[in-house]
Amino acid sequence: MLRFLLIQVLAFGLACALAFLLGWPALAGALLAAPMAVGFAHCLRQRDWWQRVLHALFPLALLAGMQLQLPGWIWLLAFVSCWLVYAGAIRNRVPLYLSNAHALRLLSAQIPPQARFVDLGAGTGTVLAWLARYRPDVIAHGVEFAWLPCLIGRLRLWRTAAHLQRGDLFAVSLADYDVVYAYLSPEPMAQLWEKARAEMKPGAILISNSFGIPGLSPDWIGPVQDWKESELLLWRL
Repeated sequence: MLRFLLIQVLAFGLACALAFLLGWPALAGALLAAPMAVGFAHCLRQRDWWQRVLHALFPLALLAGMQLQLPGWIWLLAFVSCWLVYAGAIRNRVPLYLSNAHALRLLSAQIPPQARFVDLGAGTGTVLAWLARYRPDVIAHGVEFAWLPCLIGRLRLWRTAAHLQRGDLFAVSLADYDVVYAYLSPEPMAQLWEKARAEMKPGAILISNSFGIPGLSPDWIGPVQDWKESELLLWRL
């Protein structure tokens, strides 16, 4: 979040200065700030597509808000809404991702019978709900930091045996689980691997959707077959 704000301040400052020197209107400065922010994000290795989209849209959204002269409570409401949904992105740099049906089928095939399973960053409980329906033999748990996705997940799982708790995924012990699943982001993967090595028992399985562990090849790769060409990556401890 801090890096995002720094990039936006830098892009806005340079764009506004250039627009002022050239005598351009404020709209031209905002339009110029959007590609500049995307360029700075690329230079600072923020290369996820969703980060670039946010950098491109933020200057335009800010200008639109200024032109519309919205009341102050609108911005407070927007901030609270973002916190409720994307608190994980602020704390652990983990945005809200949802696993699709093919990824769930691939994942299910890698989970042994009667396994103890935990979804780190469980979002709205998509994985847990699927396992509760199609793999009732699995003891399924999940942890989610953001308030609103966690609440939605708990409502979805109300009449199932799956359990979703609100909390920091790095504060949860992995010692009792046979399979750990994570759909996070590139940022925390090295830290997750260190945690898995320290806590998971021999023979346990760590599965990541899309994001690898730096410097470590997976033991198995399964194509998710979505538009992002995602993969499930599996490591055995």
